[in-house]
Amino acid sequence: MKFAKCLAVCLAVMTSGATGVAHADVLQNQVLAAARATRSDLYAFRRTLVVERTGAARQVFEEAFDPRRPAGQQWSLLSVDGRAPTAKEAEQSRKVKRGPVPFYGEIVKWFGAPATRNDGAPGYVTYRFAQLPPGALKIGSHDASADTQAEALVNTRGKVPIVEQVRLVSTKGFRMMLVASVQNISIGGRYHLLADGYPVPAESSSNLAGSLLGKAGTMRATVTYGAFQKVR
Repeated sequence: MKFAKCLAVCLAVMTSGATGVAHADVLQNQVLAAARATRSDLYAFRRTLVVERTGAARQVFEEAFDPRRPAGQQWSLLSVDGRAPTAKEAEQSRKVKRGPVPFYGEIVKWFGAPATRNDGAPGYVTYRFAQLPPGALKIGSHDASADTQAEALVNTRGKVPIVEQVRLVSTKGFRMMLVASVQNISIGGRYHLLADGYPVPAESSSNLAGSLLGKAGTMRATVTYGAFQKVR
């Protein structure tokens, strides 16, 4: 798979004892209020994307995001497999459609949906969602929300509750980008607080099984975030 197509596919993928089903409870509303207060343009950061797929060598891309730069220039490719990118790779990277900037507020799209709740270990609450609201999970042009189950682990030990971990699992196959057929996909994410108490992404991952141009295979992508710097 060419550099630009590989990066685009990965970034497109990368855009639980219950007490009963109900709409958002008090804790969910607290989490949602905190998430709505976050923004995607307050911090510059770096992320490292590691891609492992059938029949290909492991690839590592390092990127930087700076919200102070003009629209369309906020992402920059820093390295490919530990080396400086070629001029062609840098140009291809600038043309890749990355979708929304990753930030904690993304959970607002689905965390208020009907869920089952489990108050487990002290200081933690788990919510399970049988499906996501329309538009909550779009992979390429495909809306996988109705066929995706979710689980969220909430840490309630601090002053403000925070979703520390999420896991999304598809329950139905679909096609994407005309050349790929997805049999199943699982997506995981982890958030943490910066020293100033602001919630940001720490890590995300996706595992995909399907076919590309008729050839079956799997792909795993892992993203780690770091070097957060407040700029606004």
